[in-house]
Amino acid sequence: MSVNKKNTEILAQKFRADHGLSATEAVSMKSVVRLCNILTVYLPMSDNAYGMSLKSPQNDMFILVNSKNARGRQHFTIAHEIFHLFYDEAPKPHLCCKDGKSPVERTADQFAAALLMPKEGVLKMLPADVAAGNPVSIPTALKIGQYFGTSHTATLIRLEQLGIIKKSEMQNLLRIPVIESAKKYGFDTSLYEGGNENLIIGDYGEKARKLLDDEIISEGHFDELQKLIADGEG
Repeated sequence: MSVNKKNTEILAQKFRADHGLSATEAVSMKSVVRLCNILTVYLPMSDNAYGMSLKSPQNDMFILVNSKNARGRQHFTIAHEIFHLFYDEAPKPHLCCKDGKSPVERTADQFAAALLMPKEGVLKMLPADVAAGNPVSIPTALKIGQYFGTSHTATLIRLEQLGIIKKSEMQNLLRIPVIESAKKYGFDTSLYEGGNENLIIGDYGEKARKLLDDEIISEGHFDELQKLIADGEG
């Protein structure tokens, strides 16, 4: 399949269907990486970095997420890297950064938005007055982002892509301080803050034990790996 904007929507729907996920409801990216057996590690990275992914010849998959990014951005990063792992025709290990996005990086962003915020799911979240043509309010935008676990920016870009708001409306809503607004309307602000540092999701411990049993690593090295796991789960 040649991947374009229309096809990223189809791929996102296909990924949900192939993995037994609802076509419209919010999904937890942490649950998705467990479901897909993707070893995922959250570590502090440079301010310009979002994350990276790797896929071995044996089909082992790995995602690194910048724990300094806001949690909503972390969710988007995982969805973005899933595109590279499952649908990128020529995946190459590299950092996904804020600057200089290539066409394939923009395609991965479109896929991530469609995976996290399926069109029909977003439409179901809209109040009747918006469906009738009235502007999207900041509480509505926050509610949609909170439900799907997406950053304020990603939420508004998705609403603009779906034709729900105009570009000028999106720009106006982006100027509103999101954390202050979330507090004002009683939403949890953790979505807009960093976190998960040293968290490890996956069979890291199992793989470390196999390396020890196969005498590829020493007892001392295994103990160090176990400590990393304990720190990540703490």
